[in-house]
Amino acid sequence: MKRKILVVAAVILYSSLQAQNETAHKDLDEVVITASKKEQKQSQTGKVVTVIDQETLQNNIGKSLTEILNQYAGIFTVGANNVPGSNQELYLRGAATGNTLFLLDGEPLQDPSFITNAYDLNNINPEQIERIEILKGAQSTLWGSAAVAGVINIITKKGGPEKIQPNLTVAYGSYNTLKTGLGMNGNVSGFTYNVLYNRITTDGFSAAYDSIGNRNFDKDGLKQNSFQANLGYRFTDALSLKFTSNYGGYKADADADAYIDDYDNIVKSKNFVNSLSLNYKTEKSSVHLVQNMIRSDRYYYDDSTDVGGLRMDAGSSFYYIWSDGNYKGRSYVTDLYGSHNFTNRLSLVSGLQYVYQNTDQSYKNISNYGPYDAVPVSSDSAKANNFSVYTSFLVTGLKGFNIEAGGRYNHHSVYGSNGTFTFNPSYNIDEHTRVFVNISSGYNTPSLYQLYSEYGNRELSPEKSVNYEIGVQALTNDNRNSFRIVGFKRAIKDLIVFYTDAATFASKYINRDEQHDYGFEVESSIAMGTIGQWMNNFTYINGKGINDGIKTKNLFRRPDFTFNSTLTLKPVKELTLVPAFRYIGERMPVPNVDVGGPDPMPHYYTIDFYAAYAIIKGKVKLFADFRNITNQRYFDVYGYNSRQANFMLGVSASL
Repeated sequence: MKRKILVVAAVILYSSLQAQNETAHKDLDEVVITASKKEQKQSQTGKVVTVIDQETLQNNIGKSLTEILNQYAGIFTVGANNVPGSNQELYLRGAATGNTLFLLDGEPLQDPSFITNAYDLNNINPEQIERIEILKGAQSTLWGSAAVAGVINIITKKGGPEKIQPNLTVAYGSYNTLKTGLGMNGNVSGFTYNVLYNRITTDGFSAAYDSIGNRNFDKDGLKQNSFQANLGYRFTDALSLKFTSNYGGYKADADADAYIDDYDNIVKSKNFVNSLSLNYKTEKSSVHLVQNMIRSDRYYYDDSTDVGGLRMDAGSSFYYIWSDGNYKGRSYVTDLYGSHNFTNRLSLVSGLQYVYQNTDQSYKNISNYGPYDAVPVSSDSAKANNFSVYTSFLVTGLKGFNIEAGGRYNHHSVYGSNGTFTFNPSYNIDEHTRVFVNISSGYNTPSLYQLYSEYGNRELSPEKSVNYEIGVQALTNDNRNSFRIVGFKRAIKDLIVFYTDAATFASKYINRDEQHDYGFEVESSIAMGTIGQWMNNFTYINGKGINDGIKTKNLFRRPDFTFNSTLTLKPVKELTLVPAFRYIGERMPVPNVDVGGPDPMPHYYTIDFYAAYAIIKGKVKLFADFRNITNQRYFDVYGYNSRQANFMLGVSASL
């Protein structure tokens, strides 16, 4: 099975090179922002950028953010197909969770209440997103901490061209899932607005896997509300003000552990993101002053009148009788940056950034081993700030050459100073073929938990990386078929790991020596005559850690290769059909944690099918989304269920 799928993948990807130029697919040479922190055509950058546009998001309506991202090269998210409200561990090109920086409209999304400072992606509803830009490779020079493997910029919906334009989405599906969305956007005398409210309720299914099959594990449901407001006002053609407020809150049921049910374990989360920006833009220059504020509150509670003891697998002897955890994080980011075009070939991007974070954390429980009360983490002491200054020069269209070169200086209140660089030359062989090289460095600041918790270590250094990429991208003459192949290598020093002394059992976070990862990605977009598009991508990843000269394979839970194939067809104007195939290769389980299954974790595949039909002059769309239609049973984490065959039916309208 594995060999057959690899052969099929190779044939499909090769066929993209033979694709004919007879399609109606949109021009791929679009303008992006994330690559250089200014508007720039993809043909002018040698960076690896993928854009998920609004049409693609509409063809994935009903899916979560991580379900959508999982379809793209180099991305694998553990938890995306588990019970709603599960932890989302996103691995970009095999890099650890926390080494990919998420942005909301260009500003960092980070949560200091989490161990890794990563943001809870459950709080972002795709209905609120206009487009997504995925930028791979180390990007810390322009974007700062955590951009070790890359950056994912979520660009939200803004005001539309009409004065008033309401929109509505209602969908119902498996697990008694109901999704509703109501919004309104418009433009009135220079004032733009977009307001959206979304709600999700679902009975869900058991988070824990009942391996015996007769213990009546309960369902773990979710209730979630999200709200977003984008407001803007243009004072003059050059000067504008924007305000964005994003709220996400949910209550989710949870189980005690892998294979262990629990009737009364709950998770509550509230997250606020507010951003205010003043923008000045002329034909040659732009200046942006942005203040971003993030407030996160998470609460875990298990009163354990039910302890799950009768529903555990044989051999499980540890469970909590009661537990209570509170985690609060605050993050403030001030950004002042701008760009200037000296000529039509030479431009400069430069900026200053100040980041301040703090956290309050407490946890206590009662278990078979007695009461436990963790040393609380207080925002009075658990705080840090970082000041950065950065500059990047861009040269475009110089006899076919494009070059970006820049550097960043950081000063952190705890660990001190460090710097990063980027050097990214590319060459346009002709107007349809480009080769590129990217040599850049990145860094990842220790989180407040890693610095200040009972396992904290204030002697930690930031993770420091150097990333290498080489690749080629080719378009057909009408820019409607594309092919890209990229090889990459990433070396990280001072890797932050959790360490337990075998003799004393004392634990803390430490810096390990090195991590080396490498692989390649192949992506293609094939025009299917005048009626559609065939997207394929294949990713191979390998890596190892090195400490005291000893090499260890340690890309746990991350597949060695993935393959995605999505066919989008419009046989008539009103009808859209999207069959999709996804194949996930073997993975290494985490030793002594991922138990109860074979080593390595076996490969699996899923097949999905989406269909939509537009009525009333295209303003109303009926859709149906069928996922995992062959009802595959698979595990991204042993002991936790993934969705089997499920569906979503709905209607969306923009009036």
